[in-house]
Amino acid sequence: MNRIAFALIGTAVATLALTGCGSSIQKDASYSDVLGLRDAYVATGAVADPKCDSKVTEDGKAQWGWQTVNCGMNTVLLVADSQSGLDQQVTTSVKYAASRESILVGANWMIRGPEFEVKAVQAKLGGQLKN
Repeated sequence: MNRIAFALIGTAVATLALTGCGSSIQKDASYSDVLGLRDAYVATGAVADPKCDSKVTEDGKAQWGWQTVNCGMNTVLLVADSQSGLDQQVTTSVKYAASRESILVGANWMIRGPEFEVKAVQAKLGGQLKN
């Protein structure tokens, strides 16, 4: 390979690193699936080491129309197909929220986790806190 090819590759790698591999953060966005929400959650940089799973849990997909991904031991991300599915999960989560745990609700998504992390994510992703 010549120097021009190496320069182009280097520029492409630097661009991807600066843009978060193409993922962008939009406030108050909706997501087509929970992996899109996970990518936005990670891209916020609000949580130092989020340790999000790549495996989607679809236990509630057939009955309630939602899917989840865990980020670490204390945070759950959820995307719902319908407003009623989201409302049902928000109501349940608020009812059983632990001390110092917050629920952040967006257009078709919810994040449940430690209060300080959820508030930091809200500054970037938008949504409303429910407690």
